Amino acid sequence: MIVPFIPEDLFELNSNLKPKFNGEVIIIDNIFKNYEEILKVCNNMSVETWKITPTSRNFKDYYDCRLIVNNFFYSNKINNRLNLLISYIRKYFKEKNDLKVEKELKINYFKHLKNNISSNYQFFPHYDYNYNAIFYIDPFENGGTALYENVNIDNKEEENILFDISTLKIKQIIKSKPNRVVIFRGNQLHGGYIENHNIYYYNWRINLVNFF
Repeated sequence: MIVPFIPEDLFELNSNLKPKFNGEVIIIDNIFKNYEEILKVCNNMSVETWKITPTSRNFKDYYDCRLIVNNFFYSNKINNRLNLLISYIRKYFKEKNDLKVEKELKINYFKHLKNNISSNYQFFPHYDYNYNAIFYIDPFENGGTALYENVNIDNKEEENILFDISTLKIKQIIKSKPNRVVIFRGNQLHGGYIENHNIYYYNWRINLVNFF
């Protein structure tokens, strides 16, 4: 079913947000005003493959897909959303430099095609930009995002998004929760973390990312 939507309305932030900061991560619950509608839209999308090569395990062992909502036209609501996130980064991380943020909404979809995966296998640890914001969309409180001790690592997630983390040291696991956003430094080694892989054999893992 085709459902038209206006991005700045659908992804409008809630009022009276109450950020928490643990020294490394900003955590904000109930971030979106229209979470149930966002979930409904995300669950009724066809999504294209993401990070695939001829030898990739994508579409063999799992589905790794991405939907991009372009947000071609700026509006006050878009500016308010992005500027508020930047203000939190400035406040809690004491950031003084100018920050640029993508207005695009990048929504990641993941689902296993095999069952009973070992918990040693998690999303490939990697480094990103200055700051990452991850919005948890799916309704399952199942893992979240792992922050690791920094090490040199050759990112090969386009071949296999799953990686054996048993030799890495986890600093903390940021718990996922529906309609929660977490913001952390992207130059910290990190990756998606799943506690019970079987949940995402039967259901989709969905999150939205913003890079600063």
